[in-house]
Amino acid sequence: MAFWIKLTFDRTLYILDLDRIAAFYQTSTGRVAFGLSDERITIVVNQQKDPDTYETILNYVEQTTGHRLEE
Repeated sequence: MAFWIKLTFDRTLYILDLDRIAAFYQTSTGRVAFGLSDERITIVVNQQKDPDTYETILNYVEQTTGHRLEE
């Protein structure tokens, strides 16, 4: 079952199926990032700027993999 989210990045609205993202990573500043292979773009989600999407992605990663990005 697909897990869809909606987010705005660089003034562009994206509707994404998180199941289709190959990898998520957390930057040294605590931001969550992932790449879109079709667009060759990296989306970075900041906790202060978009807390709902940030938490949704962290929860998704933990539920699907059993691993947390945060330490």
